[in-house]
Amino acid sequence: MAKKKLFVIYLLITCVAISTIIIYISLSDNHTTTFLKQEAPRPEDEPTNISHILFGISASVKTFPTRHHYIDLWWQSNVTRGFLWLEHEPYQNDTWPETSPPYKVSGNTSSFRYTGGPPKSRHQIRMARVVKESFELGLENVRWFVMGDDDTVFFPENLVSVLSKYDHNEMYYIGGNSECVIQNLRHSYKLAFGGAGVAISYPLAMVLAKELDGCIERYAHLYGSSERIQSCVSEIGVPLTQELGFHQVFKKLSTHNYKEARDRQPYWQTGDFKFLAGWSSVILKES
Repeated sequence: MAKKKLFVIYLLITCVAISTIIIYISLSDNHTTTFLKQEAPRPEDEPTNISHILFGISASVKTFPTRHHYIDLWWQSNVTRGFLWLEHEPYQNDTWPETSPPYKVSGNTSSFRYTGGPPKSRHQIRMARVVKESFELGLENVRWFVMGDDDTVFFPENLVSVLSKYDHNEMYYIGGNSECVIQNLRHSYKLAFGGAGVAISYPLAMVLAKELDGCIERYAHLYGSSERIQSCVSEIGVPLTQELGFHQVFKKLSTHNYKEARDRQPYWQTGDFKFLAGWSSVILKES
């Protein structure tokens, strides 16, 4: 009997010791996990900042020498991320400006049908595919793909402020209508004009990368790159989210009307800047 009692006591002591060790380890793990969460938040929990935006700028070797000054106004080396997309390599005698974004050469689009305009306008297909090619680069920590032209002037700080309002884990197609009523009526106010910049969230860009080439082929009768993007986004089922700070200016619009629109809304970006040289000193001073 004495041996049995001793054995039972031994078992009880052993069980209590093991339980104590398990509880201690569990509490230690929870404390460590809480500490790590406080000290090192997950990247997706961080507020959106400029490093989360990848710019895709449609450009041309022919026009870049006269337009890169627009880009140099807002591009910040080692701060902003993105690429200029060209139709081919720059000419050998051209020196690439250190103040400009790096460039990529767009893929061959000669196999796509294009009936929406004269042959010289086929570059609209290449411009539409910038979002697809930007996504397929596979760069890390990208939440938003922002498309524009080589004469689009962005205000990066304002852009970050606007995009921070939206959940980048959802599908968003963000932009603005034209300042021209005729253009808006033609497109039922559902189209984000690329000249003013278009922001596309990562999940939507992922789907577009798969579907866009098929859409380009189906909508061969359309003229512009913005129309092709909008048509494909519409097929996916994502509506336009309008932000009035995206200003696209039709080149036939008077600068008086443009100034009225500018005074009412702040700038995220402005398109077709080359037609507004008279207002440039005013526009560039705004933040």
